Amino acid sequence: MKGKGNDGKGDISERDLWKTSQELWNTLDKEYNFHFDCCASKDNSKTDFHSSDFESVKKEDIVNMMCWMNPPFSKALKMFKHFFKVVEGGVAIYRCDNMETRTWQDIILENADWVFIPIGRVSYTPFETGNMRKGMGTRFPSALIGINAPPPQGIEGKTLFIRQEEAK
Repeated sequence: MKGKGNDGKGDISERDLWKTSQELWNTLDKEYNFHFDCCASKDNSKTDFHSSDFESVKKEDIVNMMCWMNPPFSKALKMFKHFFKVVEGGVAIYRCDNMETRTWQDIILENADWVFIPIGRVSYTPFETGNMRKGMGTRFPSALIGINAPPPQGIEGKTLFIRQEEAK
């Protein structure tokens, strides 16, 4: 019998619609002034510019734009590969309870400048599915991941510097 515990996959499509809480967004946007929401629809985008098909976005489409990404869980590996391929500067959020996964080991930790672990669990804005309300808190911790952007200053937590020259 399989328990309800975390199986480590994290690619559960029911979690794809979880939205960044407005409180966290406001704090981060005040600091970074995001221009492009990488994985958002018109209905849940946090910026004027967004993509619901991020894999089709080219580097030249988002030149000089500070990017934000809260990837759909079921597509996180693909989204992070593309994020580090096309984004010049940005911040992403992702679960950090399974840092031994390919997404973390092969993509995030190979390409990020830093990983920031906030104190406490990140809450997500509930989304509506028919008459059901889903989302809110998580069973897992989250991390902010940055490339060509400074670590956040307005949030309590710890920064892990990935690039050796920045850690010195």
